[in-house]
Amino acid sequence: MKKDVFDKMLVRIANGDIASNKLQVMYANAEKQGDEQGCNLMAQIIKYSERNDTVLYRKLVPESDVSRKRFMEDEGFSCANWLWSWSFVNHDKKIIAFGAWNNAYIDEGNVVILCERWKGEAREASGYNQALKHIALVEEQGYSYQIFNMIHGGHDNKGRSKIAGIDPLLRTAVVRKEGEDWIATVL
Repeated sequence: MKKDVFDKMLVRIANGDIASNKLQVMYANAEKQGDEQGCNLMAQIIKYSERNDTVLYRKLVPESDVSRKRFMEDEGFSCANWLWSWSFVNHDKKIIAFGAWNNAYIDEGNVVILCERWKGEAREASGYNQALKHIALVEEQGYSYQIFNMIHGGHDNKGRSKIAGIDPLLRTAVVRKEGEDWIATVL
């Protein structure tokens, strides 16, 4: 495919101008094609679907169906409660991991991982307070940060966010506080 036509198609994908069923067919064809252009097309479709079409993402990336608990335990992390924890700790490696919602990205490399507004009550407050304790481990004991992407799956009947899937890949990050947000920058 000519470069200018290909570039226009990538823009249409990024803008959400192509239906999910067509993206799935395009992905399969690009996978069969197997060349650099096909790989770039597949990457663009994955990138778009991860943030905008969780059903398609789960079809294209079946490993996103692994549970957060299983992934974190396999990587050596623990937490106070698997239901309400937002952050996880691996004391042996001195690492704190946060899940990063796919809809909380500011731009390609920066994502809000914690916000003062999220404190809430009951289990939300427990998750928030544990996250603050984990942040203190970084600030006071030299732990480092990693993040992994979580696919937002809407809200339950109490307004709590549901996890539709995860991207089981830990990425090193640095975190800064801006106003009421803790923002992770992927390194």
